Amino acid sequence: SVYLFNAGTGELRWKYKTNGEVKASFVFDVKRNLLLFGSFDSHLYGLDLDSGALRIKLKTHDIIFSTPTRSKDTLFVSSTDKNLYAIDLAEQKINWRFATRGRIFSSPVVVGERVFVGSNDGCLYEINAASGELVNSFQATERITNAVAYNAATGRLFMPTYANEIYCLVAEENRL
Repeated sequence: SVYLFNAGTGELRWKYKTNGEVKASFVFDVKRNLLLFGSFDSHLYGLDLDSGALRIKLKTHDIIFSTPTRSKDTLFVSSTDKNLYAIDLAEQKINWRFATRGRIFSSPVVVGERVFVGSNDGCLYEINAASGELVNSFQATERITNAVAYNAATGRLFMPTYANEIYCLVAEENRL
């Protein structure tokens, strides 16, 4: 279940029950007054912040372990079904999905017009955020299960792997 409490009083404002565990953080869409998150029941949820009413429910083919990320009117969420999804928040539909060769536990990160996500196939994928087409990829020595961090001041991506390695990559136009 997901709970919303009044921060000042501690009073429960609303509660929403999913059919699976919720393991990752939430994303807010202030424009639409939504709380967005994934669940182990294979769904992405969008709940009204005021009432807790269900406004978006989209199904993937396996659990959602990661935290979604939002850029403008698009939400990016990865699933252990090996896909990264781009969801149009205005239309409440899947715009595109990008398939990797491994399960995805890593949260996506948006850098300009590109979205980056790591996969259990050990690859960091750089994807065109609008079209879902592969721009570039980088093969690491081991699977990528954690979020990739981006430093806007330096233009660098930091990518941890399951082998306890951390890669530092420069995110240049059309080049990793």
